[in-house]
Amino acid sequence: MSYPPQGHGPQGYQPYGPPPPGYAPYGYGPPSPALGYLTAIAFIVCGALALMLAIAGWDGSADNASMIAGLVGVAFTEDLTGNVDFAISATMSVACSSILFGLVMFARLEFVRWILAVIGALMTVYYLYAIIWILSNDGGEFIAMALVSWVLWLAATVVAVLPATGRAMRGRGPSRYPQQYPPQHGYPQQY
Repeated sequence: MSYPPQGHGPQGYQPYGPPPPGYAPYGYGPPSPALGYLTAIAFIVCGALALMLAIAGWDGSADNASMIAGLVGVAFTEDLTGNVDFAISATMSVACSSILFGLVMFARLEFVRWILAVIGALMTVYYLYAIIWILSNDGGEFIAMALVSWVLWLAATVVAVLPATGRAMRGRGPSRYPQQYPPQHGYPQQY
C-alpha cells in the first residue's frame, strides 16, 4: 500500500489529498473554550468591582470621592435626583447582572455572550461619558476609579465580541464532525 506524499497545506504540514473516509478534515478540530471562560471571568471581575464601589458608597458618605465618581450613573445624579442613591442603585443592578450572567457564561451559551456584550458596551459608553464629565467639572484628581472601570469594561466587551469567542461558544454542542472511526461492514459513512 502506498501512502500519499506529505507537504505543506493550508493549515501547515499535513498529508495531501482528502482525509480517509470517516475522519474530519485536516487541520480542523473543536474550538477551545478558553475565550468563553475568559469572557465570563472578565465580566465577573467588572461586576465585582462595581459591587465593591456600590458597597463602599452605600450611604453616600464615603471619604474617597474617587470611589464615588466610579459609581454607575453618578454623572447624572444632579439632573435626576440630586443624591447618590440613584447611582448606588444603578451600580448594584449592573454589578449583580454582570456577575449573574458571567456565571451563566461558564455554560458557554451564545445568547449570554451577547447580553454581556450589550451590558459591557453600555458601561463602556457611560464611563467614557463620566470621564469627560469629571474632567469638565475640574475633578481630574477623582478620575482614577472611573478610568479603571472604563478600561475593564472595554476589555471585557472586546473579548465578548471577538469572533474567536463565538467559536468557543459553538464548541459546546455535539461535534459537527463525523465520528473518527472507520466505516463498519465495508459501507462508507453518509454525511
